[in-house]
Amino acid sequence: MMQKPDRALPEESQWDLLAGHGLESWFSCQWVDTEDGNEIARRLGVDPRDGTLCDFQTAMQSYEIGPEELIVWVGEHSAGWSTILTISGTMPPHLIEALSADGQRVLEAYYVEEADPGKLLYTYDREYRGEIFPPSSPGGWMEVPEFEAHASGLELSDEISDAETFDRYMCMVGRITGRFIDRAWFASTRTLYHVPHEE
Repeated sequence: MMQKPDRALPEESQWDLLAGHGLESWFSCQWVDTEDGNEIARRLGVDPRDGTLCDFQTAMQSYEIGPEELIVWVGEHSAGWSTILTISGTMPPHLIEALSADGQRVLEAYYVEEADPGKLLYTYDREYRGEIFPPSSPGGWMEVPEFEAHASGLELSDEISDAETFDRYMCMVGRITGRFIDRAWFASTRTLYHVPHEE
């Protein structure tokens, strides 16, 4: 369990871990506040039995930047939370909405090298609530003020790079969900799904 989660910091830079695992040019991940991976699969429109249990290296054999097919790696993240790492394709808004139905919270972080410096978005109960970002000064304005307690010490400034900024977004996710991305996270076995296009 994370000590003082609203002030905790990861043992390793979140950005360095993503880069070290080949995700520095394109990264997209959702965190959903449920531990039921089968329910996540159903909400994505796939039969839970159609998934393939595999490790990160196997999942990354399908890694592409922006192709047509949506492939996701789904599994446990922390107590009460699961992750959906997009391996290929783009997670469409209607699926984010479906994942957040029935009072679920969905955090969505993405980064596209040179095209988008990264964002952290929040959807709750089918409603997009805004962008989560640390303020530019302690106690400063936040679009989603309910996460203010998780922003301590992560203030943003124009002096830091896009990578450092995104690292702070990832620290916010870790504080909210109770777990940062770490080496054990990448060493986990999760389920790979090919998500069909909506007709």
